[in-house]
Amino acid sequence: MECYIGLDVSQRQTAICVVDAKGKIVVEGKSPTRPSDIHGWLVAKDIQISSIVRIGIEAGAMSAWLHIELTKLGLPLICLEAFQAHRFLKTYRNKTDKNDARGLAQLVRMGGEFIRPVTVRARSSQEDRTLLTLRQQLVQQRVGLENNITGSLKPFGLLVPRGNVNRVTRERVMAALIKADELGLKLSDGIMPSLDLYEDLCKHLAILTRRVEAVSRDNPVCRRPMTAPGVGPSSRCPL
Repeated sequence: MECYIGLDVSQRQTAICVVDAKGKIVVEGKSPTRPSDIHGWLVAKDIQISSIVRIGIEAGAMSAWLHIELTKLGLPLICLEAFQAHRFLKTYRNKTDKNDARGLAQLVRMGGEFIRPVTVRARSSQEDRTLLTLRQQLVQQRVGLENNITGSLKPFGLLVPRGNVNRVTRERVMAALIKADELGLKLSDGIMPSLDLYEDLCKHLAILTRRVEAVSRDNPVCRRPMTAPGVGPSSRCPL
């Protein structure tokens, strides 16, 4: 008997619905959101792996991990476009995990032109993307701290000059704080913790930048535009 399965994934539990070729519900329930537990749940319910035509999962933060691991276990998983799945699930009156799993099962059962699958990237590509995301986060935090330090000094007429790299250096800020002390302003206690944090942030950012550059050098696709002016390693790294 052919069957189709919908998985509505949440952080702790996954709602599972199994339907046959006519759309009739065979079995449904919940399992912890771990590939081995989902696979074990299907085996415990006497669902033959060979009879599963498609398993649908909505694209999300955990979908790539589940797709890779469940595929290794021999399950025919497809990742559904989140917008399409959302529009289809809106047809159900009550928004619950159980109904979402039922809707996903019916969607993969219809198949064909009704499904717009999402390509799940390889784990190495996901690692590269995560590296770029974490680096970008540190860049934003560095800029925020820099603006916070310089902005805190400006109301007192203490202007910190910026270099070509647009970074606050410890020497420049310390010179401004010394001048503030001479003027009787007590700013060191408030500025120094942010300055220390800024320096640590720059050190960790430099480490991530070197890793991004290493990934770029080892990737043949990323090396192609290296002759273009102004192309940096972070933009050459594959997403």
